[in-house]
Amino acid sequence: MRSVFDQYQQPENQLTHALTCALGEDRRLLRSFIKEVAGLQPPDVKSLQVLEQQLPGDDVVYPEADAMRRGFPDAWIHDGHEWTLLIESKVQALLTRDQLSRHFRMAERRGFKQIRLLVIGIKHPAFHLAFAKFKAWTDVYKWLKRHPESKWACRVAEYMEVWEGKMIADSKAYLTDGSVTVFSGVPFGDGLPYSYIEAKRLLNLAMDELRNEKKLARGLGMDPAGEGRGAITGKLDKSVWDFLRLKGLKKSETFTKYPHLTMALEHDRVLAIVTVPNGIRPEFRRNIVRLGYDGFYTVMDAVSRNLQRSLKGAAGASPWVIVIQRRYPTQRSAAIIDGILQYDLRTAFPAHSSKQAVKNQSQWLEATYAALAHKKSNLQVAVGAIFPYRNCKVQKSAAILGYVANTWLACKPLLHVMLHNRKYGIDVANR
Repeated sequence: MRSVFDQYQQPENQLTHALTCALGEDRRLLRSFIKEVAGLQPPDVKSLQVLEQQLPGDDVVYPEADAMRRGFPDAWIHDGHEWTLLIESKVQALLTRDQLSRHFRMAERRGFKQIRLLVIGIKHPAFHLAFAKFKAWTDVYKWLKRHPESKWACRVAEYMEVWEGKMIADSKAYLTDGSVTVFSGVPFGDGLPYSYIEAKRLLNLAMDELRNEKKLARGLGMDPAGEGRGAITGKLDKSVWDFLRLKGLKKSETFTKYPHLTMALEHDRVLAIVTVPNGIRPEFRRNIVRLGYDGFYTVMDAVSRNLQRSLKGAAGASPWVIVIQRRYPTQRSAAIIDGILQYDLRTAFPAHSSKQAVKNQSQWLEATYAALAHKKSNLQVAVGAIFPYRNCKVQKSAAILGYVANTWLACKPLLHVMLHNRKYGIDVANR
């Protein structure tokens, strides 16, 4: 269904229209915007007018193309006398000093004495804003989310989420330098069905934040500059996923030659795993296999204990292992699953399972080691945690990213054995 805010063709104008509609309808929200976003002491908001595609004192509302050609500010907020706040909105279009100067002179010609100019964009302009203030669209989004009591603030925040999802899905060129929203949780479940477009938007935001997580760089050697998936595809699938690289991958190697940190938003859960790909360097798999099952058991025991500590406070989350065998008829075709084993890691350790009402069944872990030791197929192993929508509510907020990062860190013993050929000891435990 077409949004009531979709009145314009240009992305900048679409966002500005949504914002100005809300400010014009909700005077309390307008006061908050002037004070908290623009950083100004608001005058009597009852006297203020909120305009777009229009000049103060004129009755004419210009068509979008005409307003752009005439160089109007994207929005005017004014008291009809001396005070005005001009808003210039940008997503990817270029901002220039000359454009801002023209806006200022235009306001002077209209008789305003107290002129303030607010630029809202994706990232700060390269030049100094001598007589203007800059705010990122993400700042506006966070401000809107702080006002759940306003139905208009909620509408605009929701519109920004949908708008960004469409930009990512249909013309990602508009968002190559950043985003207009921030990650605030995964809303699926509780009557809200999984959406591919929304999941893709949320995953992009989540991975941007996790890529800047210093404890992952320090603790695991995560490469903040490493590229993730070239393109997140799969509209017909029930999940979207992306990964963070670890340092050590050679430039000539594909990411499947090295373990990586994977996050997926699936139709029924959030998944955070350390992925051991099928095509991993042979020596990494040998480092695991040469432990023998007893050594593998000891390493996975440490991982399980770490995961349980990391997941405290995330009721409903579980330490998880996935072993999957698949094949691809062609390079572009979807995978055919020949076999899959997934289980709660606590099943392997009686001391762990008894405390959590999880029954002991160590054969699942034995099967995992046996599959690695006698690998003859396209086999991938992953260790981490799941956060099901139906009974784990931590993913409803941005706090889920802390749990995702700590899940990856909890797998440190396995990574150290695999990458560094170290025997398990207290030095590789994440304690």
